[in-house]
Amino acid sequence: MRSALLILMACALAGAQDRPAKRSFEVTSIRPADPDLADNPFIGMSADPGFVTYRNTTLLDAIRGAYKIGNYQIVGPDWIPTARFDIAAKLPAGATHEQIPEMFQALLEDRFKLTFRRELKEMDVYSLQVAKDGPKLKPAKPVPSTQLLAMGTDGKPRPAVVFGGSLSSMTITAPSASILTLVGIMSRFTLRPVIDDTAIEGNYDFTLTFAAETGAGLPRGFEGNKSTEPAPPLSEAVKTYGLRIQPRKAIVDLFVVTHIEKIPTDN
Repeated sequence: MRSALLILMACALAGAQDRPAKRSFEVTSIRPADPDLADNPFIGMSADPGFVTYRNTTLLDAIRGAYKIGNYQIVGPDWIPTARFDIAAKLPAGATHEQIPEMFQALLEDRFKLTFRRELKEMDVYSLQVAKDGPKLKPAKPVPSTQLLAMGTDGKPRPAVVFGGSLSSMTITAPSASILTLVGIMSRFTLRPVIDDTAIEGNYDFTLTFAAETGAGLPRGFEGNKSTEPAPPLSEAVKTYGLRIQPRKAIVDLFVVTHIEKIPTDN
């Protein structure tokens, strides 16, 4: 028994030693965001070959972008959606945009002492699927890096997504957006999270007008345009793009925050 235990411990230690260290930013500055932007849901992000910056990002969205998960998957302290920071980081020589999420993970684990576990839970979701006649999507044109101004659900910079109108007629305008980005934005206005079951890759231009099921994803105090006519439900709106929404149950991989500091270590 003792021998078996020693073997298991040795294997675990070997596995930990073999696991490569996460790539990290070279230099990072973290400061509290402007409190006047506390109700602004827009998270600015820009990246060039040398630097990446995040403006007005909450710790909830930082975790989402770093680990490429949906907000609905994150379970943590009730203050992580409101603690906001401006972050500026220097990229290592030769780093690519694809490596930014991994470096963001290292930042959260080092500066905010983030620890977590993963667990599975069955949830009610909306499944976004390809309709019977196939998708009707228009591929987006390449977007200059100077127009990549927001943080995508995949943790990389993307064009800003705009939404507005009223709860009875909400319009989402998503230029050059992936399906992953689209379902993340749509989930702001649905009672169930929307998950991507389309297997569609690439970026497309989307404009959707629909009746929101909830205003929980809107900035506090949002009033909108009360004169708009009621719009169809989201399940009807997505048909324009050869997509459909089906309610179902799904096993969701939850990201459970076991520890995170409200104040990061010093710059």
